[in-house]
Amino acid sequence: MPWKKNKLKTCDVRNPALSIIETLNEFQPAMIGSYPTALELLVPEQEAGNLHVHPAIIMTGGEYLSEDVRKRLSHAFGCYVQTNYSCTEGGIVACECTEHHFHINDDWVILEAVDENNRPVPLGTQSSKVLLTNLANKICPIIRFEITDRIVMGSGSCPCGNSKPWLTLEGRTDDILTFENGIKIPPLSLYAILKEVHGIRRFQLVQTAYNRLELRLIADDRQAAFAQARQALKNYLNQNGVSAELLLSEKIPEASPISGKYKHIIAKQG
Repeated sequence: MPWKKNKLKTCDVRNPALSIIETLNEFQPAMIGSYPTALELLVPEQEAGNLHVHPAIIMTGGEYLSEDVRKRLSHAFGCYVQTNYSCTEGGIVACECTEHHFHINDDWVILEAVDENNRPVPLGTQSSKVLLTNLANKICPIIRFEITDRIVMGSGSCPCGNSKPWLTLEGRTDDILTFENGIKIPPLSLYAILKEVHGIRRFQLVQTAYNRLELRLIADDRQAAFAQARQALKNYLNQNGVSAELLLSEKIPEASPISGKYKHIIAKQG
């Protein structure tokens, strides 16, 4: 809508932190929406006075919003913090209520909580994945599209009073990477770069030391894919003041043996 063009401002999360801070300070948004890990990096900037904005609400999405990050954002910015469940194939799938339940946009999508063999799981049981059917996409029908999120479909009515079916969600749990010079890089920036590399079917970027990263790949041509990924990552990291060694791992991407959750970006442990 043309009349809204001066009321909205987009900012690439892959931009250097200083650029993002300058944009926000100049625009003074009434609402901020972004990934939790990208917003988390703004908390110390707001607390230090480098960033000075006062939104009425912060809306997160695209990643899991932990209670710790929710509280830190709310305290730093002095506003209500909410999240939603959305995906490229279904748009806004579910919206969070005051009880932190996600109420399904069921006139837009159908969600099926299923096990690893696509069999329905009972209410109150965590699924292995989700099958999504988009009821509104009439150009390219999406029927029972597999999403690797694990959800629990709620049983009974929600205390918030919303009668729509609801769920709780275990979302992405990728890590923020911290390098030797203290620079922090949000995981969605790295994910966005790697998912655009031709030939990669699955990846996992693992920080083995503060200045060393290993890329686990499943690709049509591992060497060619790694060469392209390495150059793209080095360009981005250099732009953000990070010098890191990038290696091709002999391992393939793997889920956590403890949680079973698959992470694309894994920070140095300990």
